[in-house]
Amino acid sequence: MKHWRCTVCGYIHQGEEPPEKCPNCQAPKEKFVEVSEDFEEIHMHYAQKLSYGEQVDVNPFFGNFSVLSPFVYNLPVGQRVPLHKHPTTDELFFILKGRIKFKVADKELVAVMGDVVQGKMNVPHTFENIGDEPAAFLSVKGPKPVDLIMLEKQ
Repeated sequence: MKHWRCTVCGYIHQGEEPPEKCPNCQAPKEKFVEVSEDFEEIHMHYAQKLSYGEQVDVNPFFGNFSVLSPFVYNLPVGQRVPLHKHPTTDELFFILKGRIKFKVADKELVAVMGDVVQGKMNVPHTFENIGDEPAAFLSVKGPKPVDLIMLEKQ
């Protein structure tokens, strides 16, 4: 089966032919290019993980890391993720596009493209798209203690 990438938004389609239009961004068939089967092994354009739906969408970046967990969060306009914390790992947020209001512990800030926000282990945080376009950020979570123990045993 062939793999086709939308050159507008990065959406990947599997099939003998590209779709008539991109289900993600509505680009026409002509905007698709064929990519090799192993295209995701070492390089990926962040737009391949962007989506334009109405709900918060979380897409894993590469799935073959031993201890890192990279994801692209897609935040439609006005969408918010509830206050939460990670009891066993730290997290970094690298803003790809949009305006995102973060609350980390008792601090509030607005982050834009190129900014990095730190979320420490066990510290409550939330984020919300306060811009007028979809927002996205790369989230990289560190290893959980059990992951580190397993690596040490190898």
